[in-house]
Amino acid sequence: MNFLLSETQESRGLRRSIRLLLDEDREARRVISEAKAFQQTSLEKTRIIQDLRVSLRMLSAKMMRLLDTSPSQAAMEQLLIQPATETQVVEPTPAPVAKGSFWLRASRRLKQSIRSQPPAPENPVQDTHAHENPPALTPAPFSVRRVIFVAGEPDTPGVLYRCHRNAAAARDAGFEARVLPCASVGYDDIHWADVMVLWRVEYSGHVSTILDLAKSENVITVFDADDIVFVPHYARVDLIDGIRSIGASEARIEQCFSDMRRTFLRCDQGSATTAELVFAMHSLRPVVHLLPNVYDMPSLQRARLALRMRGEPGRVNTGDGLVRIGYATGSRTHQRDFGPICPAIAEILRQRPQARLVLFRERETHRPILLMEEFPSLTPVQDQIEWRDMVPLAELQDEFARFDISIAPLETGNVFCEAKSEIKFFEAALSGAATVASPTGPFRRVIQNGKTGFLADSPSEWYDALIELIDNPERRNQMARDAYHSVLWPFSPQAQARRMRLALTSMSGDDSAALATEIRLSRDRLAPPGLPVIPPSRTLFHHDALGEAPVTVVITSYNYDAHLLDALESVAAQTLPLLDLIVVDDGSSDGSVALARTWMERHCDRFNRLILRQSMTNAGLGGARNIGMDAAETVHVMQLDADNTLRPEACETLLASMSDGTAYAYPLIACFNEHGPVLMDVSADTHQQPGALELLGDLPFNPLSLVSGNRIDAMAMVTKWAWAAVGGYYVSREAMGWEDFDLWCSLAERGLPGHHVPQILADYRQHATSMTNASTEKDAHKARVVAFVQARHPWIRLSAERATPRKN
Repeated sequence: MNFLLSETQESRGLRRSIRLLLDEDREARRVISEAKAFQQTSLEKTRIIQDLRVSLRMLSAKMMRLLDTSPSQAAMEQLLIQPATETQVVEPTPAPVAKGSFWLRASRRLKQSIRSQPPAPENPVQDTHAHENPPALTPAPFSVRRVIFVAGEPDTPGVLYRCHRNAAAARDAGFEARVLPCASVGYDDIHWADVMVLWRVEYSGHVSTILDLAKSENVITVFDADDIVFVPHYARVDLIDGIRSIGASEARIEQCFSDMRRTFLRCDQGSATTAELVFAMHSLRPVVHLLPNVYDMPSLQRARLALRMRGEPGRVNTGDGLVRIGYATGSRTHQRDFGPICPAIAEILRQRPQARLVLFRERETHRPILLMEEFPSLTPVQDQIEWRDMVPLAELQDEFARFDISIAPLETGNVFCEAKSEIKFFEAALSGAATVASPTGPFRRVIQNGKTGFLADSPSEWYDALIELIDNPERRNQMARDAYHSVLWPFSPQAQARRMRLALTSMSGDDSAALATEIRLSRDRLAPPGLPVIPPSRTLFHHDALGEAPVTVVITSYNYDAHLLDALESVAAQTLPLLDLIVVDDGSSDGSVALARTWMERHCDRFNRLILRQSMTNAGLGGARNIGMDAAETVHVMQLDADNTLRPEACETLLASMSDGTAYAYPLIACFNEHGPVLMDVSADTHQQPGALELLGDLPFNPLSLVSGNRIDAMAMVTKWAWAAVGGYYVSREAMGWEDFDLWCSLAERGLPGHHVPQILADYRQHATSMTNASTEKDAHKARVVAFVQARHPWIRLSAERATPRKN
């Protein structure tokens, strides 16, 4: 300091440099301040211009309606065609109108409407009755075809779940759909749409104009919410702890909720993710649609691939010997949710040194998402905490696949938390993680406690559930498998497309609303299916190239070493280049297992996945099929019995015939025996020509054909989500033989469609030792089968209840 105050040449130079730096700093701050002010002014002017443009378009639309209804057509025609006279004031020539402008379109529309009317006759015949009782004009029926999903928070993860995935569901249901951020919505978009869904849209002048235009264009508006963001008095720290932890104020959140409530009140209907939200919305709007959060197919594929990279799904994979408990919170809004269970987790980490707690942090700053200073009990076990960087939503399933156990704590009894969706459960289930969750309403409805997950409320319940899963890896794997099967259908894009179809169809008039409601109520009354029964099995061969095959072929075999090789070779000859193959041996005592294993060892380069599983005890046909379906990691699974064969184009043709919503597809099947093709009996009473090939599966798809008996063979391509939707094939050795018929009936009851491919794509072997002849078509056994299946499906009325062996 003394040096700076001295009068030496160096000190004077240094002081001069400091003054220059200070002057430059002040100038830089001034420029930055002016730039910010200019930017703010520019943004405000941009918003004003945008609002003015939308308002002008709305005014133009109203002017168009006025032009259509104001002067009489004759007067307007006279006005348009009369020449200018000397007494008329000649207006100056207007500037050329831009092509496609509103006034040009209005003028053309006005002239067309005038000139399209035929001239009235000079002496019209008077019809007194016509004036007394004019014919009633029937308005054209309104039909919803186009939907816009408007994102109020387009830069948050929720836009993927509530806008993009719901728009995809609308397209899958046969509608046109777009997704737009709220700020980008203009008149042309509103004019295009029949329905507009506004997700988390706060009220503003721009939104008011959008809603005014929507009303003028007869566009139905729906407010969509995935949290209780429309009740302003809930914006309190004691209800929403996230207000405190993210540094917001109650006043700001209350204003946000108030603005969303104003938007909701201006809308015609509502939609929400949970029953609790639907109930809360009913106080403001009577019509509210339940559209839960769902996964999409890329997420499912990524989740299952990440799980396969750890080893064979459904099997205990020791890996590095650690058991990871993951908490996939994506925001700092769950401090109070995690607080009550933190001491229990800290105690578990102390008692189980192989356990790890996986938490997340910001990628750039490495700042924890959980504020760790609020959880001092974790300090002594901080070495057992694994920190993972936050990832984009597309990579989230990779992180879930690293977990052995996923936790989803929420504050029970809290009205805000009780309305949270099931998303943390089904995303963990897709990636093979077992879940422990708080018993909120949504979690209680989707988690079967002790079966597909654990529900835990008190710290002791959390401790017991986590210790059980850590110490019992077999139960942990089985729970994760059952959880996966339980979410595969209800949270699928296929299920969401059906919900979306009903919701949008109900907006197309009285009859459509009544029919859609009838279907929905009928579906709600259906008893929920049980979980697929997967008998215990062991893996005898496993090969996985970690590719993404479109189809898995499942061969079920029991003492068929004489025929198994033909079935295997027919699968290897498929035209699909990438294919998975699973062979399930149901406790054979012949050489089937050794034959299958040797064949697989020699054909690893042909297949993406090759798996040989054997049931621990003979489980019957339904159990064997379920073992194969459980092991399959593709959406489409082709069923093949070991004594039958596929033709080379079978898998490719059936796959190409199926849409995203098709539950199964079945081909024509030719019968053969040791002498060659089987021909129709000349004396047979059938629609087929005598002497023609005897065919199975020769009727077009119609569920009513199942009323009198089975018309579809088991050799069909079945989607895994449809199999899970009805609880899989039934498992009963006493009623073995009609597992496929029961599956088709169950799918029919839930409205899941099949598809017939009228092409011979498979061959059915008739022989004396087939299961049909050796078991199903025996009098005593068939009587049990008929009674069993009719009890499950009382609507069927079989036309052939007595045993009828197939000829050989």
